[in-house]
Amino acid sequence: MNTDGAKRLTVKKAVRPPASLAPVSPPALRLTGRIEEWRADRGFGFLRFEEHRIFVHRRDFVMFHRVPAVGDAVEFVLGEDQQGRICARQAELAHDGGRIRRENLVVLAVLLIPPAVVLGRLFQYGYWYVTLGGALLPSLLAYVLYADDKGRSRAKAWRISERHLHWISLVGGWPGAYLAQRRYRHKTAKVGFQFTFWSTVVLHEFIAVDFLLDWRLTHAIRTLLGR
Repeated sequence: MNTDGAKRLTVKKAVRPPASLAPVSPPALRLTGRIEEWRADRGFGFLRFEEHRIFVHRRDFVMFHRVPAVGDAVEFVLGEDQQGRICARQAELAHDGGRIRRENLVVLAVLLIPPAVVLGRLFQYGYWYVTLGGALLPSLLAYVLYADDKGRSRAKAWRISERHLHWISLVGGWPGAYLAQRRYRHKTAKVGFQFTFWSTVVLHEFIAVDFLLDWRLTHAIRTLLGR
């Protein structure tokens, strides 16, 4: 028992932890506790889970975007350190900024203006529901793939290839991918991934604008290269 009267979970050779708090084999049960103490200078702290005090290190966070504060809710699974003591693994702040903000929607709305005008013109050829479905389905699929890959990341499971994520953006799913990146805070810190993603967005914007200009930009580029 600690000086503050709290119980700390430990695993000793002669003492087994309560069955309800024993480390769980995959798929592990995710628990939720709150940061009771965090030592920023040393990169670790303690969670309060019911009457137990559980050790957690920054390296055991799935994604470490900010320094935890006392009172933050943390989702985790139980594990053991090298000394056999109970600790938190696969930890993740429950409210780690993963949400779609107003400015994200504004940026997306601006980017969607040229493609939306293109869709409006394509509706004139009939079968508007086919055109609309072809535009929305890739984004829905991209959102689902990002959400699934985020879940796989948390579970330390086999991941979805980044190439597949880029391909779904290339075939028109970039709006859904953009929203999913913000909602799940997924792939936003990888410079190479973001460069490829935004290159895809620029390509789609170029094609949409060029279509509205009767392909004048393409003709100008071909003329310039032919000199």
